[in-house]
Amino acid sequence: MSEINTLVGQRIKQKRKQLKLTGIEMGRRLGISQQHYSRLENGHIKITVDQLITISLILGVSPQSLLLTSEIMSPMLNALAERTLYSSDVIVLRNKKRRHLK
Repeated sequence: MSEINTLVGQRIKQKRKQLKLTGIEMGRRLGISQQHYSRLENGHIKITVDQLITISLILGVSPQSLLLTSEIMSPMLNALAERTLYSSDVIVLRNKKRRHLK
């Protein structure tokens, strides 16, 4: 379970509760079961971009407001700061991507 998925799920849950919407109603609006929605909200499964956009529309907020917070970004930035990225890393990743496209 990813910490980012959990944090995003918590923000969604907080906003949903503010609007007095149930998990059943959110699942229905998303076209998924309440159990599946609960797993998204609890960070047990990854949320897709489509789901994030639909959830943000239902909640009346921007997708960015559910993602870009200091509590979510700090662990990511810390992880990047601890690792030195070399130009050869970028080239290797680019080459691997090209091989998959063939």
